[in-house]
Amino acid sequence: MDDNDSTPDNALWPLQGGQRPSAAQSLHNLTLGEGSNSASELPLPPNIFTNPSIQPSSVINLNHSRDVVIGPRYHGPVSIYYMDYTEAHAMQTASGINSHNANGNGNANRGRDKTPSQRLTRNTILLITLILLVLATGLVVLYVELNRPRAEMPSNKDIYFGKNYDHDTFSNIGNGHLVIDREQWGAANTTQALIIPLKRPIPYVLITHIRDTWPCVNIYQCTLRMRSNQDFAIAKKGLPDIQSNFYVSDEGNIYEGRGWDWANTYANHSLAVTFMGDYGRYKPSAKQMEGFQFLLAHAVANRSLEVDYKLVAQNQTKTTKSPGAYLYQEIRKWPHFYGCGMDGAPACGIELGMKPESWDAKQ
Repeated sequence: MDDNDSTPDNALWPLQGGQRPSAAQSLHNLTLGEGSNSASELPLPPNIFTNPSIQPSSVINLNHSRDVVIGPRYHGPVSIYYMDYTEAHAMQTASGINSHNANGNGNANRGRDKTPSQRLTRNTILLITLILLVLATGLVVLYVELNRPRAEMPSNKDIYFGKNYDHDTFSNIGNGHLVIDREQWGAANTTQALIIPLKRPIPYVLITHIRDTWPCVNIYQCTLRMRSNQDFAIAKKGLPDIQSNFYVSDEGNIYEGRGWDWANTYANHSLAVTFMGDYGRYKPSAKQMEGFQFLLAHAVANRSLEVDYKLVAQNQTKTTKSPGAYLYQEIRKWPHFYGCGMDGAPACGIELGMKPESWDAKQ
């Protein structure tokens, strides 16, 4: 800087009335040196505003500077003014310097110019929108589920019996008590033909059990037990088939023995029902007793049993421990229990002309 310059060496900008020059004036003075003509005009670098690395310093100090050189060509008086970045950015916006933002990089820079609070607001809105969509979807699914028509379930007291089941399924007699027929438990087909029909309606129900064995508790165990009983009756006792008309498992299912049409091995005028287990040692289960009651209700409803049938235990008809003390205690409480053959009472079946040996026919 020339020492004869009227501007002091330590001046940061010329003061006019003690006021800092405006941004426009600063831009003009930065572009044109004082006292210079148009030939000495210095072009403003085009990237002074757009390049963030080129920003005006907060302080420019030229104290005690005797000579200032700008570029390789210019020596002379220089006026340097301060302009902060905020003013420069306002100037470039007002003068349209960033008008190229509408094309190309301007759109990309616009997203980066957003403040953290703006980005937070946008993320919050997106999160709330997503939550509302999830809640709406959940409500729609819940509404559809609640309003879906339900298939009517049969009453627990409805009774089904016979071969009216679908493939690989079992018929039932109500409340989930299944009926497993001979084919399903694997009965042998090489037995002798049964020749004594069971006359219906049947006046007596005879209760027996299988001694010296534990109660079977599922279909797998019980089907094995049924085949074993059939083999024992044929091979050891010389009978044409398994002994009783029906068998009741611990889980309350009914297994078909000789069925409704043929007399059991004990007596012609009775429906023999065997509980699968030793009930001198074990108590019958609640499901087992319920399955047996459903079987009897079905027999009465279909006129296979007389309405006033008589329920008796095998130990009332012959000297035996069958059907076991625990089971005998239970059936004595039932309304159809008939106390024949005990404590001086008449023999069972005497009113039908039956004799004591009629209850051990072995047929």
